[in-house]
Amino acid sequence: MLPKHGWSDLSIEIFMAKLAAMDSNNYVDNAGIGEREGRVFSKLVKVRNNNFAHGIGRSGDVNALQPKAIGSSVIVKLTRNLAISALKTMGMSGVKDLIVLPFATGMALTMTLLTLKN
Repeated sequence: MLPKHGWSDLSIEIFMAKLAAMDSNNYVDNAGIGEREGRVFSKLVKVRNNNFAHGIGRSGDVNALQPKAIGSSVIVKLTRNLAISALKTMGMSGVKDLIVLPFATGMALTMTLLTLKN
């Protein structure tokens, strides 16, 4: 459910840091191997992305929990529930489930242009 009052910036930063610490790419001295394993060299990029770099989902199911990316998986579930709550607040009471996917700039532009084309 959407909160009546938003969190402070500091509360959000602390929450995101705790979630990021759950992803295996942020474990100390870890050099994981995997198709979704995050690797970031630049501190600037890490800060910009709240230390998140790990992919979400599992092969064949983007909504499946990712054991190496527990924090990222929590964010996906939280985002899904907040989006459903927002749609219900706007009067779409029939929404039971929803898949929310992260889009990078290129994919977002592609989808926008394809929508405009149609």
